[in-house]
Amino acid sequence: MNLTLDYTIGEIKSKVDILTIVEESSLQLRKRGRNFIGLCPFHSEKTPSFSVNPHKNIFKCFGCGISGDQISLYAQLNGIKNGKAVSELAQRIGLSGKKLTKQQKIVVSKRQEDKTLEKRFEQEYKRLFYYLCTLRDYMKVKAKNYKDIDRVVLDPILILYYHESAYHEYLLDGLLAGLLDELNFDRQIDFFGSAIGVVNKWKGLLRKQKLKGFENVELISY
Repeated sequence: MNLTLDYTIGEIKSKVDILTIVEESSLQLRKRGRNFIGLCPFHSEKTPSFSVNPHKNIFKCFGCGISGDQISLYAQLNGIKNGKAVSELAQRIGLSGKKLTKQQKIVVSKRQEDKTLEKRFEQEYKRLFYYLCTLRDYMKVKAKNYKDIDRVVLDPILILYYHESAYHEYLLDGLLAGLLDELNFDRQIDFFGSAIGVVNKWKGLLRKQKLKGFENVELISY
């Protein structure tokens, strides 16, 4: 691993905002929610499908599929390779490319740890969402399999689920909003923590009941 390059890229990403790259170009974007949208500069289109997320410093065109961070956007807009883009942006923020100091190496290590934790959080966040979706779908099928309502009301697990279903839907809406980056990180943490409690409760109930259909569902442990 090239620690100097890793440090340089990290510094660029932390100090060069993607909207700065946009403002220096001919791109014309308008704000929509947390993102900015406009016509894609990389292919011909009449309906805006190019989106920039300033919170994560990333862009994506939902028309042609091109995506990336502020470095790749700078490279694409200026018709240069990513390596050249890194060099030019590094000069802009005053990085010389010399060997890293001990403190800079610590910064690189911390960033790598943060990336690992962020990736794990995103994975667990998705697992919570999909588990609750699977649980909801299972309960719907379970209810339909009964011939009459009298059998439904005699199923304690099914009744318990439907008593809690409104809260489950609230959690699903919140988790989905987080996956779509419509919530700030603090709100994502709130929904994450609440969903963990619900999922752990239900995985315990389902283990005891040994319900068919959940034998192979990946369970979450904390």
